[in-house]
Amino acid sequence: MRKLLITLTAVTLLGGGFAAPIAADSFVLQGDQDTGLLGVSPFAMNVSGTTDRVFYSGGPTGGGWSMSLCSPAGSCTGTALPFGFGTDYTQVTLNDGSMRAYFVQPGAGGSKSIATASVTYDATGTPQLGATTDLGISSAPEERAWGVPDSVVLSDGRVRLYWVGGSQDAGASKPTVVSKKKMLCLGKKLGKKRVAALSNGAKPNAKDKKALKRCKVPSSILSASRGSADEVILSTTSTDASGTTFVQDPGYRFTGGYVDSDIIQVSEGNWIALVSTGPGAPPQRLYAATSTDGLTWNVETKPLTSSRVNSLDPTAVQTGANTWRVYYSISPVVSLTASPAAEPSNDYRIVVGNLTRK
Repeated sequence: MRKLLITLTAVTLLGGGFAAPIAADSFVLQGDQDTGLLGVSPFAMNVSGTTDRVFYSGGPTGGGWSMSLCSPAGSCTGTALPFGFGTDYTQVTLNDGSMRAYFVQPGAGGSKSIATASVTYDATGTPQLGATTDLGISSAPEERAWGVPDSVVLSDGRVRLYWVGGSQDAGASKPTVVSKKKMLCLGKKLGKKRVAALSNGAKPNAKDKKALKRCKVPSSILSASRGSADEVILSTTSTDASGTTFVQDPGYRFTGGYVDSDIIQVSEGNWIALVSTGPGAPPQRLYAATSTDGLTWNVETKPLTSSRVNSLDPTAVQTGANTWRVYYSISPVVSLTASPAAEPSNDYRIVVGNLTRK
């Protein structure tokens, strides 16, 4: 169990600018109970006072899309999903009571796109997707962290969809990819703590340089930093309450490498987001952000999670006026560049904790 106190300091990430200080919020993320689920990109929704439905990708075989029913304590039971579910699933309940899903599906040449479909649940609680419609939001084949959509219903009934996009600068460099085998080699020679220290900016000593050379890990990879990461978070808003036709919102919601947003509209003018830092500069860590409109965000400078593990893909279930149950993926800090998109393996497991806003 861990307890980390965060005080929000306003840094507006829309277009990379800065905002004046705002009234401080305090967030505490407490606990990291293992659910026993292996994978990434969880999406959670409450189905009763004692049960959450959790979708996630990865699984024991290193692929596929799964769903489990979980207790608040993190005890989960899996359910097979029918064919047709994509990855990075998110779901909303529209004002007319119907439910709509948004998810990523594969495209031509290794690209990906975001699609939508109506969703219903049968008597056993198994979801069934209706006809799938591609929204015209797609990636280039080389975009590793692209996707991870999140959806929210606005007060007027329209749907806003957030997703991780590529660089705001088409000429920006992409993170170097190093194989898991090479990074495990480095971990054995230096130890996980030293690898983590190097990833956080420690200057390589003679032993480090020798290990980097022996394991064939380029020293240039150590210069990665969150500030130079090129991922951005964008959004698009539906033209009506059906949530099927969208117009992209101008600008960026987050820049500087923040990814995997989970957006919570607490009330009118009161928004919270949970985001992760990108895969290019581990350890990945979770942060909280606030907004008055869901478009311009203020992110705090202190993380919700420690540097002991990579923490990513948060999803929250409301449990009280200012409390949420948060599911997220973690992995050991072994690779300096590994991302779930590149390696959706058994190294990633899903844990659950409790977030409190004071």
